[in-house]
Amino acid sequence: MSGYALVELSQVSKRYPGVIALNDVTLTLEASTITALAGENGAGKSTLIKVLSGAVVPDSGEVRVDGRSLPPDPGEVIRSGVSTIYQELTDVPAMSILDNVLLARQSSRCGVLEGQANRDLARAALERVGLQHLDLARSAGSLTPAQRQLLEIARCLARNARVLIFDEPTSSLPEGDVETLLDIIRQLRREGLAILYVSHHLDELFAISDTIVVMRDGAVVARKPTADWDQPALVKAMLAKDLKHAYPWSERNLGEVVLETRDLSAPGVRSANIVARSGEILGLVGLDGAGRTELMKAMAGATKPTAGSITVNGRSLRLGNITDARQHGIVYAPEDRKREGLILSASIRDNVVLGLYALITRMGLILSGRLTALAEDNVRKYGVKADSIRQPIGTLSGGNQQKVILARVALTGARVIMLDDPTRGVDVGAKSSIYEHVMDLARRGVAILLTSSDTDEVLATCDRVYVLRGGRIVGEVNRAAFDRESILTSASLG
Repeated sequence: MSGYALVELSQVSKRYPGVIALNDVTLTLEASTITALAGENGAGKSTLIKVLSGAVVPDSGEVRVDGRSLPPDPGEVIRSGVSTIYQELTDVPAMSILDNVLLARQSSRCGVLEGQANRDLARAALERVGLQHLDLARSAGSLTPAQRQLLEIARCLARNARVLIFDEPTSSLPEGDVETLLDIIRQLRREGLAILYVSHHLDELFAISDTIVVMRDGAVVARKPTADWDQPALVKAMLAKDLKHAYPWSERNLGEVVLETRDLSAPGVRSANIVARSGEILGLVGLDGAGRTELMKAMAGATKPTAGSITVNGRSLRLGNITDARQHGIVYAPEDRKREGLILSASIRDNVVLGLYALITRMGLILSGRLTALAEDNVRKYGVKADSIRQPIGTLSGGNQQKVILARVALTGARVIMLDDPTRGVDVGAKSSIYEHVMDLARRGVAILLTSSDTDEVLATCDRVYVLRGGRIVGEVNRAAFDRESILTSASLG
């Protein structure tokens, strides 16, 4: 029943050397309610989730689940009824749906698995998330990202979870699947679960929660019913300052045509004609699979076009040659920064200059002092929050990782910079900072091509957009004529 406290945190604190990760946090999660947790990267949200999942033991304070102290062991926490669905999928793709739902929980008698009982349990859990139609023998890896996310929820339900923690659950989902997931979460609330929902997408917090709690610098600084918040007030509480423009934009004088493609065809791209001017921020809008990433990679030489032409400042590029594209001044920052944009085990210092060794070498020798100075200067310039430039970049938040990538592409001196979903999984404060730097690059005459899984973000930051559908450009709209509904209609109909 609503109002019954399933989880109670009382004056919980956690400190690391030089950092107060949690500072006297008191919080209650009630049955049949959804509590949204908002805050910048570094606000303490991740540490709070780790405490609730049993991965981190607080230095002081108490966490109680259904009136009993939270066990200091992740397995025992799960058995006590608390489960977490993380941003990164934790399923085993090669295993069957049945084995994934009942991971480490299949019942047996005398050492023999009880096949029918296990199938019935899995079916019941899958039905609660709308996946009852799936073949239990099918591999988890064959499902869509949205189905795999729901499969993770089903696994938690099969473990009799009464408290669910969602950590950025929609970060890797296309827009069309987000509402399906939110509907499932709403249904779980109606079934009496207590839910903690963490997301950088503020519209999701307003759409799904009963209460919004704001954290800043490790402390809870505000808690109010969702109906009592509006977006400006929430952003102000998160950042401790007014954010007039979450996505900064200013008018600029655009220069000559820098990039032009004619009838460009490539894997996932059909006869694309693109024109980008110096100082322009140009958006590519389309639903998942429309060809946004494919078009960028074809222009950057990461994939080989089958027809058409690309020119930079009137000079033709060799198609499918990434080195030639870079020499002509085209640089691409990939959508998946962890897999394609960074070496996670390497330091921030080494990632800043990745592929730019001419800047820090002489006669084949690395100039260590120049490398350090260059890295320190860019970490400072781009506001990267880190203890040291020698810190492994994989330990940074997504926003700080993206700032390092942006610093690197700016160092290339590129005429054309392509940013593929640069703020995926990034909080509102880091987004604002990233787009300030993007705007600065545009003011300096760089042509920016931008995509995002958030259409509103593209419309807020771009001077002009091309609309893609099925690998084709089906529309071109200038900023003065931006209309979200008509643009998305153009992207989805056909």
